[in-house]
Amino acid sequence: MYRIIKFFFFLVLGTFSLSSCKDTDLESFNPEAGNISFASATLDAANTVDTLWVDLNSNLPFRLKTEASWLSFVKPNGMASEKVGIIVARNRDLTERVATVVAYITEDVLTELQIKQSAGDPAPDFTRHFYVKVDGQPTTDGLSWDKATTLHTALDEAVNGDYIHVAAGVYTPTKMITNGTSAQDVTFEVVENVHIIGGYPAQATDGAVANPALHKTELNGGSKAIHVVTVIAPKMQGHQVELNGITITKGLAGGTGSVNAAGTTVSRQHGGGLFVSKSNLLLKNSSVLDNGSANHAPGVYITALADVTMDHVSVKNNYTTIAASNGGGIWNDGSRLAMYDSEIVGNRIGGVGAGLYSLNTAVESVNLLYNVTIARNVCGIFGNNSVGGGIYAREKSLFYVVNSTIYGNKAGGTNFGGGIALYGATTFHLINSTVSGNEAGVNATAIGGIGIHNSSANNNNLYIYNSIVSGNVGGSSPDIGGSAYAAYSVKSSILGAQALDFDGNLTNAQFDPSNSFSVFGLNGGYAETLPLKGTSVATTDGMSRLQLEILATNLQGLEASRLLVDQNNVSRTNKKVMGADVSIK
Repeated sequence: MYRIIKFFFFLVLGTFSLSSCKDTDLESFNPEAGNISFASATLDAANTVDTLWVDLNSNLPFRLKTEASWLSFVKPNGMASEKVGIIVARNRDLTERVATVVAYITEDVLTELQIKQSAGDPAPDFTRHFYVKVDGQPTTDGLSWDKATTLHTALDEAVNGDYIHVAAGVYTPTKMITNGTSAQDVTFEVVENVHIIGGYPAQATDGAVANPALHKTELNGGSKAIHVVTVIAPKMQGHQVELNGITITKGLAGGTGSVNAAGTTVSRQHGGGLFVSKSNLLLKNSSVLDNGSANHAPGVYITALADVTMDHVSVKNNYTTIAASNGGGIWNDGSRLAMYDSEIVGNRIGGVGAGLYSLNTAVESVNLLYNVTIARNVCGIFGNNSVGGGIYAREKSLFYVVNSTIYGNKAGGTNFGGGIALYGATTFHLINSTVSGNEAGVNATAIGGIGIHNSSANNNNLYIYNSIVSGNVGGSSPDIGGSAYAAYSVKSSILGAQALDFDGNLTNAQFDPSNSFSVFGLNGGYAETLPLKGTSVATTDGMSRLQLEILATNLQGLEASRLLVDQNNVSRTNKKVMGADVSIK
């Protein structure tokens, strides 16, 4: 009986289903027509940062879009009618601006909203000084220590030429970059050419003096912010951004895509500590340390023809978390970098260029290093064969390395260039410098350069003056090697155990690095150096002061006075000592 009933049930159901399908006219199906409109056709906005809310009526899912870089959305899409939030950036221009927001269901079913923002306020004709404390209030004007404000508020209010004085303490970014969309897009965004001075006492009062050595002012990304500091202020004659007495730490770059911040493309993949684009920046008495990246450039990323000067700066212990990552301490991407009395130390990278990475295939990347130590940086930390432990100079790079020490850096795997690697139409000048103690080529079957390696044949230029490239370790390869150079010159320098005279000819004198160097350490300058000891060809047969003066004249663009002292700013007068440090231990 059960089987008969069950059979009859399915028979009836099947008949019903077939009948239903037969009776349905598929061509008569009409989807619901889209209908979308804003409650208002126009909105007016003040010249300050604001979020505008407007009713959007829609019977189907929709999306929002705009071509204006100064507009973004609280939520770029929705399922049906709702209030939508439109974030308006501050207007710093002295003219009104107008933009259109489009809400659309399809390309043909859409509605538009015009937003008109008031002109920016004229800048005062005097320099203002803002004061920031950890417990500063966003509602105060910040024009005195008694009325200290927040760093975000000061950055919003300050204009070109103004000063922001920041008391000691830890400051974590909480405000999203212009047009940012994720929680990780929080940053201290610098869009004006202002001076940010840290190092004041935590409870500073009128008359307080900055002393970063005693009063640490730390900008801390909390291992969350993609960029702790983002500098995108446009270049302006007579102005620059200054960061002085600041520690930048705990940024974590990574992810995909970029943010269009007021017309500047800000990559999420670069610059965990400091991101600089299109700006003139002076970074002084500061540190960029312990920043990370899940992509590239955990420390500092300089791009889009930026001009950055670092004076007494430490770029230290920045790291990446993946193997395919380049540029540990600094990546100069088509910009100009000048460093004075600074250090790039202890950075770790999965790919190439652990200390300083220089690459842009379209425009020249210029690097001027005076009295800089690049030490103990490691590339290929996840086992990759990676070149350029200290410096990796790639396409269209120009380097002048003066009075500098490249020491104790390490290439990855069996690769070469523990100290310096060159690739792809690079010109490199090594002057009054020491390249020693770098490691590369361990277990390598090929032959390359342990201290300096040329990775591409016949298109790099290397010029060495009054320098020492010796005592690098790893395998059976020489201190300097690799492919042939397009142009190559050595004057009054040591290569391995060999000494070359001012004309570039080999001499009979021999140099023994195991007995001729003292201990790497502090010797009176900002960073550690590797002085010589005893008497050797390196202490007696270097270039004279006159020869260095002539060299500075011939190499246009160099600061001549810098060639006449050593890395510790000790005069080279009456000394013919090769390398970065003229002291003899």
